[in-house]
Amino acid sequence: MSQLFSTDGIIYRFLNKTGNIILATMLWLAGCIPVVTAGTSTAALYYTMVKSVRKEVGYVHSEFWRGYKQNFKKGVAATVSLLVLGAVLALEMRLVREDGVEVSRIWYSLSGLLILLMILVVLYLFPVMSRFDMKLSRLCMLSFVISVRYWYITAALTAGLAAVVFAQLYLLPLPLILLTPGLWCYASSFLVERAMKPYMPKPPEGEEQAGNWFD
Repeated sequence: MSQLFSTDGIIYRFLNKTGNIILATMLWLAGCIPVVTAGTSTAALYYTMVKSVRKEVGYVHSEFWRGYKQNFKKGVAATVSLLVLGAVLALEMRLVREDGVEVSRIWYSLSGLLILLMILVVLYLFPVMSRFDMKLSRLCMLSFVISVRYWYITAALTAGLAAVVFAQLYLLPLPLILLTPGLWCYASSFLVERAMKPYMPKPPEGEEQAGNWFD
C-alpha cells in the first residue's frame, strides 16, 4: 500500500500529470488573452504537453514560455491570417446565400471548400509549428500534406475535437475549462505525433531517450 502512494506510485504520478496538464492549460489561457497570440499559445501548449508532460523533459512553466517565445512571430502571423481569412469567407458565404443566383452558388461552394482546406491545415499547423523551424508558408503546406496523407487520423481528430468542444460548451461544468483543452491536447498528441513522425529528423546518436527533444 505504501508503494501505491510513493513518488513512483500510480496515484502520485496520476496527480502529478493531472496537475501539470492543468498548469499548462492555465498558461495557454493566459497566452490567448491578446487573441492574436492564440496560435502562439497553442503551439506552446503542444510543445509543453509532449515535451514536459508526456516525455517528462524540463518543467511545464519554463518549457511553455520557451515555446511561446520561439513561435511568437509565426504564431501571431498565422492567427491574424486565419482570423482575416475566416471572416472574409464567412461574410462572403453569407452574402452569397442571401443572393441565391446560380453564379453565387458556385462562389458559395468555393468558399466552403476553402474553409474545409483551412480546417485541414489548422488541425496540424500549431503542432507542426512547435516541432519544425520553417517559414509559415512551408508550415501550412506540410500541415496540409499530413492532413491528406493521414486522412484517417485527420478524421479522428476532427470528430474528437468537435466532441470535446460540444461537451465543454453544453455538458461539462465551466471550471473544467482549466482541464479540458490540455487533456485534449495530451490525448490528441499521440495521434499527431504519429502523423508527424515520418517528417521529423532523426536525433543525434545518444539523444533518443529525450524523445527527439534536443537543441
